[in-house]
Amino acid sequence: MKKRIIVGMLAALFVTAAYSQEIPPELRGGIQADNATIQKALEMKRQGWTYVMPEPKSAKAAWGNRDGRTTWWVAYWTNDKTGETSSAEPVLKDGKYVGDGKGVRVWRRGGSPPPPTKLEWLLSKSGGIKPREG
Repeated sequence: MKKRIIVGMLAALFVTAAYSQEIPPELRGGIQADNATIQKALEMKRQGWTYVMPEPKSAKAAWGNRDGRTTWWVAYWTNDKTGETSSAEPVLKDGKYVGDGKGVRVWRRGGSPPPPTKLEWLLSKSGGIKPREG
């Protein structure tokens, strides 16, 4: 019985430690994120990456509205230091985050996009809805 209690306490300490870091001011706060996500966001931010949230274009578009007749500005990544863009999350290659070069401000039909990831939230400046917890 004592062994289970100790294991449970250690597990709780581990989870608390993984989420104990506060969001640094250079990232967008307002959420809880694990240390690995925060560290990745900081490194991407230092390299110049910012996430531009999707945005409703049509009057009927709203987060959570899956009506395919609504229109949205799509999300993309931009690098303020290099001018590079990406339609997908930049990937780490030889210590540098690299985009696909396809990030542009275009719109699409099809209803609300999914909520952003915690990384996307941390690297955005505004807009969107908070990521799902978990």
